[in-house]
Amino acid sequence: KQNKSLIIGISVAVVVVIAVIVGIVLMKGKGNGAVDGGAGAGQVEEGVNEMDFSDIDVLVDYGDYDMMFEQSKVIQNGEMLGRVIKIEGVVSHPMSNYSIGQQSEDGSFVGTVFVIEGANEDDYPEDGDHVVITGEVVEQSPMNFVIRTAPQYVEVIEAFDDTIDDVESDDMDAE
Repeated sequence: KQNKSLIIGISVAVVVVIAVIVGIVLMKGKGNGAVDGGAGAGQVEEGVNEMDFSDIDVLVDYGDYDMMFEQSKVIQNGEMLGRVIKIEGVVSHPMSNYSIGQQSEDGSFVGTVFVIEGANEDDYPEDGDHVVITGEVVEQSPMNFVIRTAPQYVEVIEAFDDTIDDVESDDMDAE
């Protein structure tokens, strides 16, 4: 009876060791396109100069909120992993992540997170800038999918000008 318990204990230990080894191998295998799980700008793997996004799988035009909503949903569900997407939209940077998205007529914003490989936070477009971003959907961390791009695939169409709002609020203060 003791031998049977010992064999079961050893078998369980072997299974646990194998599971740990398989887990480590799988995590290391994600290095082909996975983005470092760091917090925000510049926290990505090397390879900026090797990126080629000339073969675009999905194009999201500016003003097509429904398409942006649909693509954001499939990206976040992992259904676009490894595919190249080109999006024209507006940059949103409410906290540590940068997103590109679009606003509906009722004012709701939908978008998806992007990371510019090899860039620091100063190299990112400003909050509210109208941009075109082309990149590949990658898994940043388990079940967290983002668009990975390079500086040469980020084009600012129109910089956000908040001086109009400042002037209007100054005028209102004067009244």
